Amino acid sequence: MDGWPGYSYGQTATPEKNRSKGKAKDERVEGPWCYPVLDHGSLGAAILKKKYGRYEWSFAVGEPSEYRLEASGDPLEVFPPTRSRPWQGAKATELQQAEQGAHFLRTFYPDVDIQAELIRDEIKQDMRSARLLEREDPYAGNMVDVSSFHISRKNMAYVAFPMGETNCELNMSPLTFSTRAKVSLNPTVTPVYKFDTPIRQILASPHTPEIGKGKTDPVLAVRTMGSSTFLQLKVAVHKTALSIEPTPLVTVQRSDVEGCHVVDLAISPTNTSMGYVVNDVGAIFRCSAPEGKKLMKPIYRGEVSPRSLYRVAVSETRETLLSMSDKSVSLLDPRAGKNLCLLHAIARPDVALTSVESLNEDHIIRLVSSQEILWLDKRHTRKPLIAVKHGRAFDTTLRSQSCVMIGSPHTLLTSRRNSLVTVYDVSRGNENLVQLYGAPYSLPSVLRPDGPHSGYAFFQQPTIAGSKQLSIFQLSERGSLLLLNLQKTSDDIVTACSSRVSGRAEWPTGVTKLGENVETAPLDLGPLAARTHSVTGLESAYERLFMDRREKDLTVQSNAALDTLERMPSFWQHEEIPIEHALTTFDIAIRSGSEPVDASRNDWFTGSALDCASGYRALVQGRIPFDQLTGKAPWHLDIAPLIRRSVSEYDDDTLTTVENFSGYNLADVPSRTAPSFRREKESRSQLALDLSLAADVHVPRRPGKETPASFDEDMANISRSTEAMSLGDLEPPPMHFGFLRPVRKVERSPAVAEATQGAPALKYTTPLGVRLLLHEWEVGADPHQYTYRDPYDRDAPVPPFQARPAKSVSKGIQPGKQAQVQTQTLSQRPPAIVSSSTAQGPPHVASRQPPMPRKPLVAARSESALTTAPSRAPPSGSQPADNWSAVSQSSQPDFVTSTQVLPGPHGGRPLPIKKKPAKKRLGGF
Repeated sequence: MDGWPGYSYGQTATPEKNRSKGKAKDERVEGPWCYPVLDHGSLGAAILKKKYGRYEWSFAVGEPSEYRLEASGDPLEVFPPTRSRPWQGAKATELQQAEQGAHFLRTFYPDVDIQAELIRDEIKQDMRSARLLEREDPYAGNMVDVSSFHISRKNMAYVAFPMGETNCELNMSPLTFSTRAKVSLNPTVTPVYKFDTPIRQILASPHTPEIGKGKTDPVLAVRTMGSSTFLQLKVAVHKTALSIEPTPLVTVQRSDVEGCHVVDLAISPTNTSMGYVVNDVGAIFRCSAPEGKKLMKPIYRGEVSPRSLYRVAVSETRETLLSMSDKSVSLLDPRAGKNLCLLHAIARPDVALTSVESLNEDHIIRLVSSQEILWLDKRHTRKPLIAVKHGRAFDTTLRSQSCVMIGSPHTLLTSRRNSLVTVYDVSRGNENLVQLYGAPYSLPSVLRPDGPHSGYAFFQQPTIAGSKQLSIFQLSERGSLLLLNLQKTSDDIVTACSSRVSGRAEWPTGVTKLGENVETAPLDLGPLAARTHSVTGLESAYERLFMDRREKDLTVQSNAALDTLERMPSFWQHEEIPIEHALTTFDIAIRSGSEPVDASRNDWFTGSALDCASGYRALVQGRIPFDQLTGKAPWHLDIAPLIRRSVSEYDDDTLTTVENFSGYNLADVPSRTAPSFRREKESRSQLALDLSLAADVHVPRRPGKETPASFDEDMANISRSTEAMSLGDLEPPPMHFGFLRPVRKVERSPAVAEATQGAPALKYTTPLGVRLLLHEWEVGADPHQYTYRDPYDRDAPVPPFQARPAKSVSKGIQPGKQAQVQTQTLSQRPPAIVSSSTAQGPPHVASRQPPMPRKPLVAARSESALTTAPSRAPPSGSQPADNWSAVSQSSQPDFVTSTQVLPGPHGGRPLPIKKKPAKKRLGGF
């Protein structure tokens, strides 16, 4: 057999690791010069051939052919997408994902202590594995194919592809042929078969010449993520059309292939009821169903590959298999045993084999690697016949497909990462040499040029001899199917492929509706989308509130309104439950009436008994007791000006307010009905009533007024007064809050909260720091008139005392003595307890004590200094000045004994004992 010249005696070997320098053996590694490798702009190889009695040079790159493949029309979308649009989330770095993972674990699993470095390492490993799987996925396969057969003197073809949101449904839509040999799809919406797991690969058997009784039926092999199934296609003949009914022939589970995953399928062309599978460790199994029983037989035990990339192909003429791994391809004949015949091997670590085609009648094997395409002859396996570099990046999804166009085979190179289809016109010429005729060229893109997809399917009508037509089907990631018809034309009528724009074919009504539903479907947010929200049907609640709501009887509404008006004036006297917050007249009306049926969190939406025509009539007639409620309330505020800022139509006169609201009436058109006008009028009156009831705010306790002291507080005041008579440090008394009161929030664990569930709540005590900060502020004082005075400044003048007007005067103090008491100075000791004979009872300690002037320390104090110290009245406080004067005069002692014997700050204390000075060391060691 003729071949291109090259060195064919070199042995592929690797250099020894433990060899000394300069003593290496002359080992030749298989290089590009062993077989012709064609690249852009190179001749590759040349040979002298005798022709017409003389020698001529023949080159590996021959003259280009007169014909080439061109698109006969624009690409069409023949089936709509069946998957919703994927969600394009924000890309995060490894550090950001590690922080998000750590936050998730600390939030939902606080008891689990995991270091941040461990989380970061795991996320890095996961991202590395995801990138490697996206770059080299051994389980990725072609997911679209065409099954053709001849029945009833007619050629039939069906396109098989997955559909549905999860790609678990198998669709088989028929093809129709026009008079010009163009192909079109008749799409169907109903799937013919459903699987439990998503589909990863679809493979159809070769064209079946004739089907019927006693003849072989076509087979379709489908590989999913869980199992692989060989479906036998039964053709059901109806009155006007044919339909496909797939029946499972053999189902291969993981347990049938040694607990591994299947990575590739093959169907025998001579016996379609027999199939072959290869798992991810390279083991090949033959599966069949004789007499309806599944039979699995292992043919070859593979070798473990680092990439787990294995492929299998079957010869079209004989029962011969081609087993391919990422580094070698071998020939296997099951009839001769389980020994492999090595055809080609790759020694470079950065190059991997990606696909191998089935053997054709020309005995040529087309092998694709990540660097080049090789053509081998199974009868001469010493070296490849020819190779062409495709110039693409490392891609394990590269796949070749051969088709014969007018007697000339063409090889088409495809990839699942993009839509680039390259045509190589490589065949055996008249000189019995395999040559490349012309430079490779690309076909018009069916889908977008750059972007992943799910596979290609190539179809030719088998009965037309020397066909010039070729149809390409491309499946997108969202499940849409596109069709591009090609034909082999002359170079003189080549059209520009850049102007091709994909269009949309005419779909039936069901297919159009399917596409519209998918386009309007929400985005696919992934498996965690269910955590973002939950859907709850509120139709029943809306029907109960709005649709099934019946109008109440007017008599019942009138009686309820009259009863409410009778109870409202005595609301403050009959209220049993103490009120802790402010109430509007609307709230009082609700509490004075009966319990509402439709209660809600906000009383404004609940409504009261006055929300009717009788309530509005009572407002206009002035029968709602606004003045009585205001007079009996401890504190009242009119917020009508505030309401008028937001609702400018509101007025003190109810009728004016209703008239102002008429500007929002609907247009007076003839189509309006009487109930519409009546409802509009009732809405205006009800809104005016609600605003009038909300204009007055009542507070059950005047803000700033101290709460009456209880018995426990009186005893505490007596105890504090007793402590104040001692010589210890003075501490501010506890705070008494008026309208607003603080609530202490204690964070407890679930165990402690459960243990203290029935215990009484502890009373809130103000911390000492808060009391010291609020010591100088008086309730009701003007903050603009406050003057700060440093208590530690000795030279600062004492501010004049401004006594507040006393509300009550003690019985034991005469009015004429008030001026004399106010001019006296206050002693540094607190007041004593008032005698029980007075009407005041135990003195009430003020919430805030006046600032006391700090006296400098003196060298010594004597009895005269203590007795002559004048008393000073407090500048502020809760007790009247008269009471303080009487108490201070009656409780001031005459003599106080000093406990310090000598003058000075340390008078009378023993002197410290002097320590003996330590001797210094003079000598050394």
